[in-house]
Amino acid sequence: MHFDATLYAHRSLKKKNFNRMIGVLAAFCVFAAIRFIMIGAWPVVIFVAIDLIALWLAFFLNYRSAQRFETVQLTDTDLLLTRVHPNGRSETWRFEPYWAQVKLRKLGGDDNELSLRSHGEQVVFGRFMLPAERKGFARSLEGALAQWRHRIPIDEIV
Repeated sequence: MHFDATLYAHRSLKKKNFNRMIGVLAAFCVFAAIRFIMIGAWPVVIFVAIDLIALWLAFFLNYRSAQRFETVQLTDTDLLLTRVHPNGRSETWRFEPYWAQVKLRKLGGDDNELSLRSHGEQVVFGRFMLPAERKGFARSLEGALAQWRHRIPIDEIV
């Protein structure tokens, strides 16, 4: 294996800390609900509960999307790009390393788009990465492809 990288979406809040945050918010909501019931504004409790459920759902969907990842592998014969979706479904693209091109297209401002291209086929990947990460990854992959192209195949050594 000449190059093997797995790309994950970055999540700044760990699952353990998310559970703590929801616990603190739930305690605060219970305190607020008791207070609203005491002053006779019990319908507000419904909206407090809806807010807490909506926040939990948003984080749940965010963590579910974080299960998506992509792998880029350069072997002796192929450049493989595999995308695994949160539901477990995967897609794989196979490129001939000699002809594969790494393209980093500038979109405007600091934003960019990373793709692999060969023989008219183009696959955009790494969308969840930051622009600087995409730029660094493009350099690393281009370097690995350059080394692969200039290697001496074992069957040619006499």
